[in-house]
Amino acid sequence: MSGLWNQVAVTRAGAAVLLVIALGVAWTSRDEGVPERPAQLPALPRPAPIDEVWPEAVSVVPAERKDGTWLWPVGALDSDHLLLRTHERRTEFIGFNTRTKKQRVMARAPKWAACGGCFEVQKTAVGTSHVAFFVKGYAPGASTGGQRHYELWAMPRTGGPMRMVVRLPPNVPAEDAYVHGFQIAGEHAVWWGYDGAVWRVPLSGGEPEQVLPGRRLRVSSWPWAYDESERTVVNLDTGQETEVTEIDDLQRRLACGPAWCVGEDRQELWKVTQATVLRLDGSDRTTVPGDALLMRPLIRDRLALLGVRRSSACRPPTEMTSFRRPGDPGGLGHVTPRSCYIPDPAY
Repeated sequence: MSGLWNQVAVTRAGAAVLLVIALGVAWTSRDEGVPERPAQLPALPRPAPIDEVWPEAVSVVPAERKDGTWLWPVGALDSDHLLLRTHERRTEFIGFNTRTKKQRVMARAPKWAACGGCFEVQKTAVGTSHVAFFVKGYAPGASTGGQRHYELWAMPRTGGPMRMVVRLPPNVPAEDAYVHGFQIAGEHAVWWGYDGAVWRVPLSGGEPEQVLPGRRLRVSSWPWAYDESERTVVNLDTGQETEVTEIDDLQRRLACGPAWCVGEDRQELWKVTQATVLRLDGSDRTTVPGDALLMRPLIRDRLALLGVRRSSACRPPTEMTSFRRPGDPGGLGHVTPRSCYIPDPAY
């Protein structure tokens, strides 16, 4: 298994590139007997640039329009087209051809959205026939009583008018800081939060419902989720559960998908952090340098996003990149690691 993993790092050169933001978390111990800082710290690994390891996965996109309006990559439409969003009051979604570099306006927010704070686009998801996105709105004097509210909107994947699917009740969280993941699954929009709750609503409209309420689930990609309490991987469509074994040393920090897990044991102070990748049954265990950032599961059971640092402190990231798996519509990465480890694409 160890031969199947390559190191890659994300970089940015002038223009906006494929996206990933990771916050390194400093860890220190105040227990007695903590080893002193050695005079010479171990060297951090120097991963090869992602555009050398997997060049087809990287696309350079413009950071702004000629008029200075900021552009932000939010999804992949196909192998040659990315979905961008303008950063302005009246949001536009832009189709960007990565070969010809041409741009096409695919949808524009309604005219009334030009007022400040009335239509703030949050997370976006790309499906086979629709693009869905959350909107943080404000409607003075309306039924909201002038309070902030959240709505789910959708538009055709090929472009066209956008429409509101549903205004979410106050007890259904969808704020940007809460939503850990957001996808389109068939005819439903599904999202999950950092509290382990999973939500679903039809794109045709209707009431949102919580999936398996009462359980704390860490979704990798729909329909797979890891239940830390039960130590099982759950298929949220069928309810089938698979036990995860041989993980006692990793239970403190572990995230799993349908076939693979990534986690870490307690780190040794002043040494390079180590992450462990293994199958659900504990086989093919591999240890690689890295910190399991924000405990994200492997994306689509293929990408493990790790930060490389010593278990003492780390510098905040200063680089931005945009990243997708070739042939994976909608698979634009929305995380920003200092580095990541990926299985060999030929595997």
